[in-house]
Amino acid sequence: MKCTIIGGGIQAVSTGILLEYVGHDTTLLSDVFAYLDGANMRSVASNYAAASVYPVDIESEYSDDELIHYAESTFEPFYKTAGVPVRKQTRFHLSEEAYDDVIPTRMAAHDISRYNHYLPSRGGESVRDGYICKEYFVEMPEYMPLLFQTYTRLGGTLKRRRVASDEISALAGTVFNCSGYGSRTLFEDDSMRAIKGHLLMIPSDDVSPFPFSYNYTSADHDSSVYMYSRRDAVLFGGSHLMGAITDGEWTGDSPISPMCIDDETFPARVYNVNADIMSSHITVNKKSLTATHGYRPYREAGLRLQMDTNGVIHNYGHGGAGVSLSWWSALQAVGHIDTINTSVLSSVATAIGKTAQHQQTSINQL
Repeated sequence: MKCTIIGGGIQAVSTGILLEYVGHDTTLLSDVFAYLDGANMRSVASNYAAASVYPVDIESEYSDDELIHYAESTFEPFYKTAGVPVRKQTRFHLSEEAYDDVIPTRMAAHDISRYNHYLPSRGGESVRDGYICKEYFVEMPEYMPLLFQTYTRLGGTLKRRRVASDEISALAGTVFNCSGYGSRTLFEDDSMRAIKGHLLMIPSDDVSPFPFSYNYTSADHDSSVYMYSRRDAVLFGGSHLMGAITDGEWTGDSPISPMCIDDETFPARVYNVNADIMSSHITVNKKSLTATHGYRPYREAGLRLQMDTNGVIHNYGHGGAGVSLSWWSALQAVGHIDTINTSVLSSVATAIGKTAQHQQTSINQL
């Protein structure tokens, strides 16, 4: 069956790979493809994902524990497949104050009271509450190009062009809408919001990724910060500014107690708390940081995974769970036109691993 997929991020290419793998003829339409056109294209949210496999900032009909299960179970085959840049690491969710939150059903999750080893913390402060778990982590600078390469090796076509709303009815075959925030314009979805998030990046090309990440709430701040360690950089984050994009311009909440680096204005705690915690592991210097921002495509009306009355299949509104739910969402979307289940993911992971192997062989032959 002929299929046209609108979008240039992780939902589009994951959906495209599944469609191609089960025998459909597909084309991805977008004016920008994540990472292929550079990592600083803010119109594609996938460029700014860290990315851990843990759904956040998402509205849906499913419980948090259900979403966690969908995310972890669908990424397991990719973690187990050689060549796919998905690893497992320790994740700390920590607070300097006690709280009554229930520990989510994440991999090997348990209270910090049962943990007698190193806990990330600020100097002179103690962690009083939280949990530890295992999580899958995706090396996005490697993963996204690998997905696009796998997609084209399977027979998919990438076509760079902007799609207008009045063109949709004329697109070839079954149309899949994976345009994320673009759905606000393309499908007049006024429930779409753009959550602005900042990343502070410290180059770490000469340092192996740390085997842990964390989410940390200090006693003097209401909101948490986080740290992820990728192969190319250590990432500090934790801003969460609700807004909307109109005519290419974002307007929304302003940070409290702001700091500015590289003309980016963000909550100062993102730097101060993370720098305090990580200074014993790496050299943290404002001059060595690169600051940037992206937008989580949050949908107030909830994650949209459905076929509309015009036959368009929608797969968008993931907020901060785009990477985490990418394979599960793709399965739901493709399921509207084909019989498919999670068992196919092991074979898809193998195909991606073979693409990585082919790529490495080509490099070795240079």
